[in-house]
Amino acid sequence: MEENRNVIANDATGAGNVTATSNDAILTEIRDLSKKRLFYQKISTCCIAGMLAVLLICVLIVIPKVSTTLSHINSVATKAETSIESIDKMTDSILKASENMNKLVDDNGENLAAAVKSLSEIDFEGLNKAITDLQDAVGPLASLMKKLGR
Repeated sequence: MEENRNVIANDATGAGNVTATSNDAILTEIRDLSKKRLFYQKISTCCIAGMLAVLLICVLIVIPKVSTTLSHINSVATKAETSIESIDKMTDSILKASENMNKLVDDNGENLAAAVKSLSEIDFEGLNKAITDLQDAVGPLASLMKKLGR
């Protein structure tokens, strides 16, 4: 700003030569600043291009993996649904088998009770005595047959 004031002051005094030098200095400074700005813009453009390249590479690597993962998830979900359906069928089958078992026990409960009652009415002491008597009666006959058979 001070240079501009000096330029205006020099213009008023008639020093046109100083003004031209001052303008050249200003233009040189503007050119230098423009070169610096252009340099930093090139650096920033290269950085943005690098980030874009990294982003594209990441996308190209990640998208197929995500697609494969989603495919695996879908297949696992399908298998899980099939397994759940099989488990539901097995549960229904177990419930039907349990109901049939209960019906069998209920239907044969009276027959089982009658069989147990019949078994409890057997005279085991009398049966044991009859077996002993039979052994005593058959024993001599068996020894006679044994002697004749030789």
